[in-house]
Amino acid sequence: MKHSSPPNPDKSSLSAVIRHALQPAVLLRSLGASAIIWLLMASAMPSYAGLIFHGKLSGYFAAGLAIVLVSEVVVVLVTSLLSSDHATQVVPQSPTAVIQGLIAGSVVAALPADLPPEELFATVLLVIVLSSVLAGLILVLLGMARAGALIRYIPYPIVGGFMAGLGWLIFDAGFRVLVGLRLNMLVSVRQDAAPLPILLESGVASRWLPAIVFALCLLGLRARIKSTLVMPAAIIASLVLFYLWAYLVVGDLGKVADEGWLLPNVSAALNWTLPDLSAVSRIGPDVLVASAGHVFTLIVVLTLNLFLRASAQEIIVGRELNLNRECIVNGVANVASAVTGGGVVAYHGPISSSLVHAMRVNGRLVGIILAFMFLLTLLVGGALFSIIPRFIPAGLLMYFGLQFMKEWLFDSWWKLPRQDYIIIVVIALATALLGILTGMALGLVVAIAAFVLEYSRMDVIKQEFSGSFHRSNLDRSFAQNQLLQREGGRILILRLQGYIFFGTAYRFYEHVKARINAADGGELKFIIFDFKSVRGLDVSTIVDFQKLKQLTDGKGIDLLVASAAPRLQPLLADGGIVENRPDKPPLFDDLDRAMEWCESILLREASMLDEERVTVEQQLAQHAIVGSLDASAAREFLEQIETTVGDTVFKQGDDSDSLYFIESGRVDVLLQAEGEREVRLRSMTAGAVIGEVGFYLGVARSASIVVTEAGLLQRLSHEALRDMEERAPQTASAIHVLIASMLSDRLSTTNRLVQELMD
Repeated sequence: MKHSSPPNPDKSSLSAVIRHALQPAVLLRSLGASAIIWLLMASAMPSYAGLIFHGKLSGYFAAGLAIVLVSEVVVVLVTSLLSSDHATQVVPQSPTAVIQGLIAGSVVAALPADLPPEELFATVLLVIVLSSVLAGLILVLLGMARAGALIRYIPYPIVGGFMAGLGWLIFDAGFRVLVGLRLNMLVSVRQDAAPLPILLESGVASRWLPAIVFALCLLGLRARIKSTLVMPAAIIASLVLFYLWAYLVVGDLGKVADEGWLLPNVSAALNWTLPDLSAVSRIGPDVLVASAGHVFTLIVVLTLNLFLRASAQEIIVGRELNLNRECIVNGVANVASAVTGGGVVAYHGPISSSLVHAMRVNGRLVGIILAFMFLLTLLVGGALFSIIPRFIPAGLLMYFGLQFMKEWLFDSWWKLPRQDYIIIVVIALATALLGILTGMALGLVVAIAAFVLEYSRMDVIKQEFSGSFHRSNLDRSFAQNQLLQREGGRILILRLQGYIFFGTAYRFYEHVKARINAADGGELKFIIFDFKSVRGLDVSTIVDFQKLKQLTDGKGIDLLVASAAPRLQPLLADGGIVENRPDKPPLFDDLDRAMEWCESILLREASMLDEERVTVEQQLAQHAIVGSLDASAAREFLEQIETTVGDTVFKQGDDSDSLYFIESGRVDVLLQAEGEREVRLRSMTAGAVIGEVGFYLGVARSASIVVTEAGLLQRLSHEALRDMEERAPQTASAIHVLIASMLSDRLSTTNRLVQELMD
């Protein structure tokens, strides 16, 4: 029989959630889920305590274990009640425990060697607490600043390399917990790195070999079996096998304990103590300098892992988390843990969350039960830790480290491009061999270098075309358009994009230089740089633009700049790229105005610019191949309209009962956009025809026509055209031929206009 779907605790009423959670079957499953998570955490907690309190502080292992327990009680209670998703389970974890162990080591090294152990412990604990408070406050600020999606802006290979290197450090920490030495099989960079022969001695190997076997078995099982019960089952099986070996092979459990196979009995030493604030007097500049780098690393590691683990939880439970709220709640939980006697940093545990999801229980109830179980462990259950073999917590550390390296070094081989994979390997090696801060610094350098390299491959030229295929939005006479079609190749248009810097500017310079040199007989007369899609300009690139300006000046080519953002204009002006001339604006507001200026120059050179009036007879005689008599006959059927500035010839949506020939003057074509805003599509001057599309298709006007320069229009109505077709068929045929020619010529321009609007 299938379980009924539980109500969503984040959306259902509180009473419905409580009623469902208190059902006997659900309550039993909640207790079971809490017990499994308790087993997982209880098995790992001793390694976290051993990581932080080691060396001179090894005598405070029991106190460290109590600190981990307090941390777990507080953070799981706060986050279970306040998280944006009920399945969230926040627990102390190995990556941050390793960093806090480094913080503790740096504080010990900075303090006087003869400092009494109790004062040394109090100082280290206070620094740990302060680091946890600082990390928590940073998370709260990130959440309040709505920076919850910060991880999505960090390049994947950088995160991968850092996590892979961190995995090695966690794996290395497993050896330190067992044998008190760091492992480095490649090169002894650190003074406490263990030479390989020491690790192979029988007495030493017998300590770490079972942990590695346990870690490898767990890694293999987790790869083959996706159930969340694999880890608790492996821990229980290891406990059973260990005690079978102890009773059947050794035959003396006391001897096994004496040889150091079990954790020490800490039942009488688990004391819940608050940080000693008087120890702040011993936190001098030396301590701050020594620990600052590791504290910064702790903040980065906590932030990255919180975002990554929260994202993993979203996939597991199939619900989106409010990452900003998760930052705030997690930060508050870590601060509360630090000030109440904890301080071991914690964040999301997807394994625990997946268990809650798989068992279909109320995660908030599980969190409350789990906090109560750990509180009982702290108060009366410390003896339970003494039955745990040392290799299990150390093996869990090794497993987590191997899992990180498998995910980011092995699995990514099949997923990523080789250049990204190489970045991961380089950063991982630097992190593992030279330290986390070095790895982070290298990651930053590699990220910048990779960005520069990748961005430099991007073509700064978005589009390139000539004036033959792209014209201004000023619709001129048919004869003028034909000339611009022939002469348009003398205009080169380059639409630029992105951020132009030294990596892209040189390739751009070489390309334009090649185009100029390839032009024969002075074919090029204008080059237009359209900066509409340019987001920024590096100062160093001005040199390349200056060289282009010198080259174009030497070839007699006009260099035009259009659509430059206000912040770029001073750079272009100071660099001499734009110039003040009586006959030419220094900068054009947009590409359309730059094109209109170039077209006017070409028309002036052909003595066709000053056509202030183009009659209908002239157009018919020149372009419809009709005699002067038939052309003059059109006048009988046309209605002459004199216009003044501001007149509306027709409005968008009106009936298309006529078309208009512009004999003189100028009009704008306006499109009514959303609201009251009007968009100018194009302008038309003497020799153009307006309203012909709606006239022939019989549809309503698609735009409005407003007069911007006074002039003269000739109106041809449907009735007049039908009358012309009966009485002057030659003239009517010439009208149809003229309109067809104009529409054919305008079609390509209209298509490009649509593409421009889509951009």
